[in-house]
Amino acid sequence: MWGGQIWPSPAARAGEIGKEKGPNHTRMPDKDEKRVVLERGMAEEEWHTPGYVPPLPPKLLLERLPRLRLPDWTEETWARRVRVGVIVLIVVAVLLLALQGSFRGFKADGVSMEPTIHNGDHLIVNRLAYGHIDFGLLGWLPLVHVGARWGKPGRGDVIVFQSPVENKELVKRVVGLPGETVIIADGHVSIDGETLSEPYAVGMTTCADTCQWKVPDDAYFVLGDNRASSLDSRGGWFVPLGNIAGKKLLSY
Repeated sequence: MWGGQIWPSPAARAGEIGKEKGPNHTRMPDKDEKRVVLERGMAEEEWHTPGYVPPLPPKLLLERLPRLRLPDWTEETWARRVRVGVIVLIVVAVLLLALQGSFRGFKADGVSMEPTIHNGDHLIVNRLAYGHIDFGLLGWLPLVHVGARWGKPGRGDVIVFQSPVENKELVKRVVGLPGETVIIADGHVSIDGETLSEPYAVGMTTCADTCQWKVPDDAYFVLGDNRASSLDSRGGWFVPLGNIAGKKLLSY
């Protein structure tokens, strides 16, 4: 007691201080804290701890490696030149393949086509002149032809073909077409009774035992321009359409 006042004992003072601090440790979380708890999936003991931050997941090994950044060469002059060069090479390769499939070479052997073609001359043969397209997969359809051709040999064409009587290729001139009747008489050739004009022929056209032939379907009667020195259809054989490799384009 002091001056009529009673002072609380130290023990009572310590209890009052404890009561003042007690509610701070047992407060309930507000709505914002509950929202964070629900979003992060934190346990109750975790969000009760003030200042708690969940640890980040460990990075994958690939994410730890440094990223390699390639330089941007799209606008460089040398890069544009490389692209143009590659395109040019592709175009040239396609053209060469197309030419190889369209043309072929042939070397004349003998004098049977003189003076049009001399012995040893080189020919460029157009393989597409009588090109054949096969539609065999559509052959089962009614009224559908199973093949088509760009064209067929005409009278006067110089052709390269596989000989039907020898294992070699020859070059001759087409004289008789399929279904025609070829007659040799008096040194001249007539087709179905009409004498054929042949300014390219050298010498008289002669024959041995047979001087009249009926050309079969899909076959051709051929003669050499040098009539005195040519072994050709006068021997009794014809050239099937399938044996023809192509038409002479030029010679040199």
